[in-house]
Amino acid sequence: MKRTQYSVARVEIISNHLTEVIQDLRLVDVADYIAFIRCELFGNIADIVNSATELTFYPDTLTFGLGGEYALDWNTAPKVMLDLEFSNMGVNAYFRLTLSSESAEIDLHHLRFAETGHSPAQNTALLAQAFENARLPQLSASAKAQ
Repeated sequence: MKRTQYSVARVEIISNHLTEVIQDLRLVDVADYIAFIRCELFGNIADIVNSATELTFYPDTLTFGLGGEYALDWNTAPKVMLDLEFSNMGVNAYFRLTLSSESAEIDLHHLRFAETGHSPAQNTALLAQAFENARLPQLSASAKAQ
């Protein structure tokens, strides 16, 4: 996606909401991701993504897009790229999550809004609202202790 003031803000919204999911995805060994991608066992990656999202998002709002790649050579640390899809409140976001030892990056490919005609700023606010609405309520520390 072409880099604009709106795309930068939208990537930041997505990144902020994926913090916990990224932490959970990093619990899986990078070699497993590479093996699954190399052998085209995308169902295994879909299961991992579903497990990583189940405590943060409502079911079927953030899913694996059935595509992925890896970068692995003798001179650099491995990178795993996973295609993800978000869908809620008439907002669909298609993006690639790149995981490496140093960072996690979002590459936003496409956004679709069910209702067109809004300004880019309104669409960005709608994306933020859709992510907020898709998140599961978090239990407070006192509720967890009971």
